[in-house]
Amino acid sequence: MKREQQNVSEVDLVAVTERNTRAKTSSNGGEPIPLDLIVEIFSRLPAKSISRCRCVSKLWASIPRLPYFTELFLTRSLSRPKLLFACLKNNHVFFFSSPQPHQILADDNNSSVLVASYHMKIPYYLLYSVIRSSVRGLMLIGDERGSEGKKRKVSVICNPSTGQSVTLPKPKTRKRFGLRSYLGYEPIKKLYKVLSMAWGIRSSSSVDHQVLTLGTGGKPSWSRVECCIPHSVNRGCYVDHVCIDGVLYYQAFHTSTSDYIIVLFDFKSEKFRFVENFRDPLSVSFCWSSINYKGKLGSLGTGIHPRSTNIRLRVLEDAEKHEWSEHTYVLPHSWTNTIGGPCRGLRVVGVTHTNEIVFLNSCSSTSFDILYYNTERNAIRRANIQGLEAFEWHSVYAYVDHVEDVDVKLIEGLL
Repeated sequence: MKREQQNVSEVDLVAVTERNTRAKTSSNGGEPIPLDLIVEIFSRLPAKSISRCRCVSKLWASIPRLPYFTELFLTRSLSRPKLLFACLKNNHVFFFSSPQPHQILADDNNSSVLVASYHMKIPYYLLYSVIRSSVRGLMLIGDERGSEGKKRKVSVICNPSTGQSVTLPKPKTRKRFGLRSYLGYEPIKKLYKVLSMAWGIRSSSSVDHQVLTLGTGGKPSWSRVECCIPHSVNRGCYVDHVCIDGVLYYQAFHTSTSDYIIVLFDFKSEKFRFVENFRDPLSVSFCWSSINYKGKLGSLGTGIHPRSTNIRLRVLEDAEKHEWSEHTYVLPHSWTNTIGGPCRGLRVVGVTHTNEIVFLNSCSSTSFDILYYNTERNAIRRANIQGLEAFEWHSVYAYVDHVEDVDVKLIEGLL
């Protein structure tokens, strides 16, 4: 049964407020709380508290639907980003978040303890779900679900802050072997978009490139876009793509020239470009972790572990000229001691807005560590994450600079 859409304007909210005010004033003679003060109080609450407050009354349920309120809340959330964790267990993806520790200008051995708070869970039907993207508070998850004895590939959008999730409509494509989707945000028109592509059984080249625009009103539908770059996507990397200022960068292989490339997709113009890449001669694969480094595409070499002595970073300086810069950072002696324990692996998470490279370290038997490496100070600091003990020996993904978005209308428009 389709849910009835509730469109609440500021005029409607004022009317409800005036009715409530008259009722309260006539009953107890108390002074009414001004609307702008209520909105200000709401904007300072955590997203989970706002979700609970929506159940109190019609008035309180209406406030998170106001465009100017969601924009105010998002602006404040951008100034206080969090760590987001996606944990896979028992055919579900569990979402947690914790405060993101501030940069500490102390010695290299400083550490802190953070507690992860639970948000929501959604089911998945593969041995492992594929967490494709985290963009401005929304998550894109690739999955394969069974129905009437058949399996179909789907993409799920969810908002851990509001607890909402929705399965996106299936792209109009012929029978293919695989499907890959990416979530992006176009900052000019403030639109979320999803880029999807497929590849066949006999050919690994991507085909049927399509774009889905979210939150425009009405029933969303896919539109085809032309791609003149024959390429196959990299399907084996943990962090193989990143969206920066409305441009998606993802790793690929040029099937005509046999070159390793970075494909650029502009979500505003919906056009493709590519940048020449090179295979790391010291790596068994062409997989580098893609990160946002000071507003540019950065690539970190794989194979970082407790015994590593340096970190290699490449930065795309000019996409038109295919120019890269390369930097090698010699790790401090405290690197091995900071990690400690029988480390099961380091994963590159990303780079914070303070330009610290972040790693997820699943080395403890009781918890997880987030490592921050400051390239300018050559310093290491550690944040021990508590609250994820139930996911020991399970897949855990982490994301830095996660923002809370309480815009409930965005996902409701897709239901």
